[in-house]
Amino acid sequence: MSLENFAELATEKCKQLEADGAEAFAQHVRTTEVVLERGEIQNERSKRHEGIGIRVVKRKKLGFAFTSELSKHRISKTCQEAINLAEAAIPNPDWRSLPTPTKLPKVPGVFDPKLASLEASDVLDIASRAYDAVKDYDPRAFIDDGKFSLTVADTAVTNTLGVNASERSTLINGFLVCAAKETGAASSFTFEYDISRSMDFHPERIGEQAAKKAVGSLHAEKGRSFTGQVLLEQDPASRILFYPAFYSVNADQVQRGRSIWQGKIDDEVASSALTIIDDGTRPAGIGSSSFDDEGVPTKRTPIALGGVLKNYLYDSFTAQKEERESTGNARRENYQSLPEVAASNFVVKEGKKKIDDLISEVEHGILVGRFSGNVRPDSGEFSGIAKQAQLIEGGQLQNSLKGTMISGNAFEALHNIISIGVESRPTFQRIYTPPILVDKINIVAET
Repeated sequence: MSLENFAELATEKCKQLEADGAEAFAQHVRTTEVVLERGEIQNERSKRHEGIGIRVVKRKKLGFAFTSELSKHRISKTCQEAINLAEAAIPNPDWRSLPTPTKLPKVPGVFDPKLASLEASDVLDIASRAYDAVKDYDPRAFIDDGKFSLTVADTAVTNTLGVNASERSTLINGFLVCAAKETGAASSFTFEYDISRSMDFHPERIGEQAAKKAVGSLHAEKGRSFTGQVLLEQDPASRILFYPAFYSVNADQVQRGRSIWQGKIDDEVASSALTIIDDGTRPAGIGSSSFDDEGVPTKRTPIALGGVLKNYLYDSFTAQKEERESTGNARRENYQSLPEVAASNFVVKEGKKKIDDLISEVEHGILVGRFSGNVRPDSGEFSGIAKQAQLIEGGQLQNSLKGTMISGNAFEALHNIISIGVESRPTFQRIYTPPILVDKINIVAET
């Protein structure tokens, strides 16, 4: 039987057990990983997991059960377990209905047959190319940590109202953590990555850039403390600025009163330079799909236009509480979990300036390539170490910095955006952002 057949079997069985409504979410996932540690390729491993999660409703009471065994007998037992849990649950007065079927968009680029055909030896070769690129760039550079992963996934969603959706997807990603050393000096650790839905993946670039950053941070110097301009590269921009932003447009957080943007639709929440779109239909987007994890069509949802808040993100439950349509933003960690509201591809609109042009605008500030610290998405407060950091003076990059911390408030920083770059790239958080130049950030140097 196919994955779709197992999902259909589950919802039909729940009907027979007199559920008011039922939903099945089935998955088959193959993952191949190559791990690098202490400068060497340590191991490669392939693993497969599959299963089905079943959500049922009886008199507004919800039950959920799952199994990793895809067989008629086991699925029938899991349906009964979900029914039993529903009968023992407390009614949810806000429950309305499972989603109804709607025509699904065709989203190109979420599955690459060439990528799906790769074997463990091919992933090992990809990791080896990144490894060799580090060694070839400079003998002072070495790898501390890294991982390369290929995932091929099949997903099927059905429910008793007629939703029936299935899709295949591929994803490859990899990262390296590097450092450099020479007589009398050692660099801080640097990080480089790539992530793609297709064979358009560049392990050599990962290795070369990680090594380049490590060698460049040799002989880092202490800076001085001040409040001023910080140029955030893509990874720290996503963590510091846009993680709190997508938390704040999560309708569940809004409805629970946890979002700082509650009641702020059509209010100015950021600089007029900032536009954000959540786009689940982005071709080859790392968070793209034809449907979300409830089988609802994905959409292109404006979040902020010219700094003005326009929409929150909804799954079917949070949408029905407000008598509106889901934005197609139900996500699950896997078949063992219930859906929650999450961003798909959180896309920050690019500006017009390359990073060198952004640097040239800074009279006195720092460039931050990586951030290690705490970010509170509810309040926006952040504090941590600025890694891969360099001083900027007179529009020119100067020495690398060590022991430098940055702190501030993400929501204030969104208002203090000076310029937005053009070199957008996805991060592991499904955020597409270019470099962002912000003002009024606290910079604290090592004493």
